[in-house]
Amino acid sequence: FTMDALLKWAILNGATINEDAPNKDTSEASRQKLDPAVIDAILGKPASVQMAECMDAVEHSETPLEGREIALDDLEMLVENIDNASNLEPLGLWPRVLKLYADPEPSVRTGALWVSGTAVQHNPAAQKAFSSHNGLAAALSVLEEDRDMSTKTKALYCVSSFVRSNVQGLTELVGNDGFSVLLKAIRDGSNALRQKVFFLLRSLIDEALDE
Repeated sequence: FTMDALLKWAILNGATINEDAPNKDTSEASRQKLDPAVIDAILGKPASVQMAECMDAVEHSETPLEGREIALDDLEMLVENIDNASNLEPLGLWPRVLKLYADPEPSVRTGALWVSGTAVQHNPAAQKAFSSHNGLAAALSVLEEDRDMSTKTKALYCVSSFVRSNVQGLTELVGNDGFSVLLKAIRDGSNALRQKVFFLLRSLIDEALDE
């Protein structure tokens, strides 16, 4: 859309009866012919459309790395909303997000894990969907095997978001030998990663004692 088109729309629809406004027929025709892109600019695209567009941008072969990173940042902000996070499954986006865990670019892997961790945090519907796609096993694999420390840290964030205050998530952590992965992260990780693992373990202990 163009700024001219947006300005014309504002003039046509903001004029009052006392102003030099176009006649009714002209205004109605203008509304009908208004570019959908202008409507999107005024009202905003639905979140579901924005989420799908973010994933399309990340996956498109011609999107530069910076553009992919920005798209993942945008998607992460969108899934901070619990309804948007729950819509990852009906939109068919979970398999696409999880596939990015194996992307050649560390920043893309990191962004995908960040999206996942934010989406599943305190969200039973998103947790259930994540579980159905074996998301925890995939995140644990990244935590254990990835060589990029930032990516490993976001993998831990994803694991933590899924298992805390989530009995089913904790059960899956045990079933996937997740505590061995966490201990390996303490042994081989950076100081920052170790501290985060210790914090997660302490949180899980506190939750168990509270029950």
